[in-house]
Amino acid sequence: MVLLGLTGSGRSSCGNTILGRSAFWTDVSPVSVTSRCQRSGGVVDGRSLRVIDTPGFFHTCLSPDDVRAELNRCVELSAPGPQVFLLVLRAGRVTRESIAALDWISAAFGPQALSYTVVLITCGDALGAKPAADFLKESEELWEFVCSCAGGYHVFDNTKGFEERSQVTELLKKIDLLMERNAGAHYTADMLLQADTAVRNMQQRILGDDHEEDEEGKKGAERLFWYELLTSMGRGAVDASGVMEKGKGKGKKVKAVQRVAAIASTPLSITTAAKVVGGAVREGTKVLYKHKKTLLR
Repeated sequence: MVLLGLTGSGRSSCGNTILGRSAFWTDVSPVSVTSRCQRSGGVVDGRSLRVIDTPGFFHTCLSPDDVRAELNRCVELSAPGPQVFLLVLRAGRVTRESIAALDWISAAFGPQALSYTVVLITCGDALGAKPAADFLKESEELWEFVCSCAGGYHVFDNTKGFEERSQVTELLKKIDLLMERNAGAHYTADMLLQADTAVRNMQQRILGDDHEEDEEGKKGAERLFWYELLTSMGRGAVDASGVMEKGKGKGKKVKAVQRVAAIASTPLSITTAAKVVGGAVREGTKVLYKHKKTLLR
């Protein structure tokens, strides 16, 4: 199984809870603690498990090449491929970054990955008496995404300690049902390659001369613009590229969009930045959406 999620979502802690020991390093930090994929394993409830911990989405340090390499590596470490992705989300306020993470897994791993995905909600104690389904339904986008995941969702409380195994046992039952539904199939390196190719083709299409107004193309372009702007804001690339500057002329704007597209596949952390520049993200998205035809011609 492969653990995916935002920086600070509790991926490593979930891995430790599942294995019943401190297999992965955890720390309270504003930056991504896990910078490379790590594999550990053990016998849990009488079965042999391999758990892969991955760098957080929108990582604070990794370059685009590093990100692609780690995506490949997480699949290689679980050869012949993962049978389940655990997408870790922290219970609490649903942020722009957490919604972007939902799009990111589909963009980075392809829509086929959802057939192997279980949404794992951490900090379950924060929900109190509120049912997990009620929490998820508070965000239409989040609930829609969870419903698209073949494995549904599960709630973890990592504060209960390694001795509390019932939540792990229930998770493994859901994973067993998912594997049965998939007839024991694995997510493969070929699927990852297809996803990477699809993203690159969309980038080329947006920046190229093909401006056909088919509905599927428009939806894909809008989705990619939003994804690109969020990842760019993670490193302040919007400010550096001049997307938000006014009165600089069409040439400057085209160059800015090209810079944004060039780093579209760079997952970076904007947890802190989003609080300060949330308005800039929102307005920048409107600008790119409203003027994308003009800017890209």
